[in-house]
Amino acid sequence: MLLHVFGTCSGTEPYPGRHHTAFAFEHNERLYWFDAGEGCAYTAHRMGVDLLRLRKVVISHPHIDHAGGLANLLWTVGKLIRVQKRLPAHEIELLLPDMRIWDGAAFLCGMGDEIQRREYADGLLFDDEGFRVTALHNRHLAHEDGAPWRSFGFLIECEGRRVVYSGDTKGAEDYAALMDGCDLLLMETGHHHPPAVARELLERGIFPGKLAYLHHGRDFLDRYDEQVRALDMIVPGRYIILNDAMTLEV
Repeated sequence: MLLHVFGTCSGTEPYPGRHHTAFAFEHNERLYWFDAGEGCAYTAHRMGVDLLRLRKVVISHPHIDHAGGLANLLWTVGKLIRVQKRLPAHEIELLLPDMRIWDGAAFLCGMGDEIQRREYADGLLFDDEGFRVTALHNRHLAHEDGAPWRSFGFLIECEGRRVVYSGDTKGAEDYAALMDGCDLLLMETGHHHPPAVARELLERGIFPGKLAYLHHGRDFLDRYDEQVRALDMIVPGRYIILNDAMTLEV
């Protein structure tokens, strides 16, 4: 299973060399896409990722730095169909925490019933030929009793590996229930200090096999060397900082 990283920045002003958060797992010649920040389709195509292998797109919450590139992603798929004269390898399904995201994207990209879409909540989202995703709400967005949750983290299980994506989160309390046997945690730095995150995970006894940071905020990026030195003292060799246009084997 491969992890393709298309964007690693949080909702800051434009930051050199980084775009808003987006990544995809490639398994069994299918792409399972998480979040769709600005420019994600461009970056993926330039990396050589075949967008006509797209199978699922999961948006973690309705903020523009996680969904602002969705319309362009779908439009690019349509453009490639016409230019390359071939159809997508699989039916595309869009999973959203709020269907209003689709309303805007559909208007801009000019697509409709050819894209399957549904609103999700806590629990199993899908199990697609051994690629299994479970959602768990978090406290990133304000929530009223009885209202649907609109922000989520995820457990991704495939090929015997367990990957957790925190989404934008208030902290480990939001995703701790997903961490049992976690091989890789994709953790955001836009609202947290990476050294503090590493310490909290160690103290809770839920440190993953590898901790990968993404969704970087200005506080982290502007003090990059300082925070890397701190991480090297706390968890040397046990973390990775994700960059745009990166591919990893999971």
